[in-house]
Amino acid sequence: MQQEGASPDSFVFQVNLGGMIDILSNHLYSAPDVFVRELLQNAVDAIAAKRKQFPEDRSENEICLILSEENGIPQLCFTDTGTGLTKEEIHRFLAVIGQSSKHDLAAGRVQEDYIGRFGIGLLSCFLVSDVIRVQTRSFRTPEQSLEWCGNPDGTYTITECDPLPKIGTRILLTPKKDAEKYFTAERLTQLVQYYGLPLPEPILLVQGTQKKLLNPPFPSGETQYAQIMTLGETLFGAKFLGYIPLDSPSGLFSGIAYILSAETAPTAKHSHRIYLKNMLLTEDGTKLLPKWAFFVRVFLNTNGLQPTASREDFYENDALLRAREELSGCLTDYLKALAAKGDPLLQRIVRIHRLAVQSVATEDDALFRAFFPYLTFETSFGTLTGSDLLELHTPVYYSGYLDEFRQVAAISAARNTLLVNAGYTYVAQLLERMPLLQPDISVMQMKTERLDEMLEKPELADPAAALRLIAECNTMLADYDCTASLKRFAPAELPVLFSVNEDALLLRDIRHSMEQTADLFRGMLDAFAGEYREDAVAKLYLNTDNPLIRRLMQLSDSEKLQCCLEILYIQALLTGGYPMRKNEMQLLNQDLLRLLDWSIS
Repeated sequence: MQQEGASPDSFVFQVNLGGMIDILSNHLYSAPDVFVRELLQNAVDAIAAKRKQFPEDRSENEICLILSEENGIPQLCFTDTGTGLTKEEIHRFLAVIGQSSKHDLAAGRVQEDYIGRFGIGLLSCFLVSDVIRVQTRSFRTPEQSLEWCGNPDGTYTITECDPLPKIGTRILLTPKKDAEKYFTAERLTQLVQYYGLPLPEPILLVQGTQKKLLNPPFPSGETQYAQIMTLGETLFGAKFLGYIPLDSPSGLFSGIAYILSAETAPTAKHSHRIYLKNMLLTEDGTKLLPKWAFFVRVFLNTNGLQPTASREDFYENDALLRAREELSGCLTDYLKALAAKGDPLLQRIVRIHRLAVQSVATEDDALFRAFFPYLTFETSFGTLTGSDLLELHTPVYYSGYLDEFRQVAAISAARNTLLVNAGYTYVAQLLERMPLLQPDISVMQMKTERLDEMLEKPELADPAAALRLIAECNTMLADYDCTASLKRFAPAELPVLFSVNEDALLLRDIRHSMEQTADLFRGMLDAFAGEYREDAVAKLYLNTDNPLIRRLMQLSDSEKLQCCLEILYIQALLTGGYPMRKNEMQLLNQDLLRLLDWSIS
């Protein structure tokens, strides 16, 4: 659209360009340095267009970043040897926001063999420069060189300029205030290698008479393995155990997954290098990688996935879902292959990346068979491997709670019973899958009723005294949804043992919440508690082999007996790591004061 009252060669954008620049800088692009990515994309696409439209052309192609200075101010000239633009194409593609030379206008679709899609990339230069000058010489009209000059106020001009030495386009930028840091050789080199490392066209940095090839900086090595490993160290600045080839069966992607050499948290955020048509799209692998693959860092290129408008992530669609499934398949197939040939690398991966390995082993039968023998478990017999568990040929009990395991482990060891700590993520699921490797093995959770069966019946010298002790204890425990039982168990130094089933644990949580909540919700919680009370089983076992318990049987002072039993109950809760209810905390404070009073009276 021509500006009213302006010269015949002066025109105006057909949108509010100031608003568009604000959208680009504050909402679409994550950082101003994306102008390098956008210019690289446009340059590569222009060269691809020339090859497609003019296949008879045999000239060599390149992209140059020419740095110079004018009155102490850095200048950047970004050139390509692509197809160039005619005057009509300049109007159509540089002035109409959202239009792109990569669109097939007749069919109304985007041509898929180009990187860029949205026709707004050039405007990203306004993030670092107040004026964008584009000089171009088209393959269609090689006798004419034109300069397009765009301004942030929405105006642009088109004039003829001195003939360009080659067909193609050059973009001339002068940094605006605070953008000079993007116009240094060091920063431009870093950005080109960050955004466009795998690009097929040579990219040169020119300063005076000096030229430097910025891609590909692939390191050399005696073998392909050494080259790929050194490339990973160069890309990510880290050492790796090895790498996993990523080759999509459907051709959606190709690349490398590097295996981290140090343990990493599942929630840790890792930067990957994920490229779309050889141009960096994102460092976030969340949409592509399975959640359990937090032990790898990926260098990957895809040609078949669709980017978002900012070209900083992928659209969620069927192609992305297929790519995610295929990528997961590449990783699991590699691990299966390691297991099949007994590669020592598998043991190192299992040892270092235990949680990730356990995650996949709970879902994949083949990987479970491969990994389980190398996994380690905390048991009542000490630390054992999965292979050890299978070779013992004994029933496997497991405790789903860490504190419960710590209480019962000594008792299990004394009875020569194998108890595994399944208080950690995935351990219970892995143990339950052991019949895949040994069909006749028995794997059971250590529930309250099984623990009761493990403990021995006491041999009582004075049954009447024992019955009186149990009666006193049950009276005291009535307010705590718990009952008492006399048993004998090792070690004898342990006077009491507290055990609950899942319903009793939930009932304790409900009781705790009732103490913390307002009256409005207390009735509702009490109704919930009623649903679990019948099935809740909480027991306090008194060890008749313990000297203190035997002395309490003979204690005739009811007040002192009650105080001691209350303290033993609280001790059992604390030993088991169970959260204390309000009335239990009050009980502890009350009894401690009573003991202090007795000691000084």
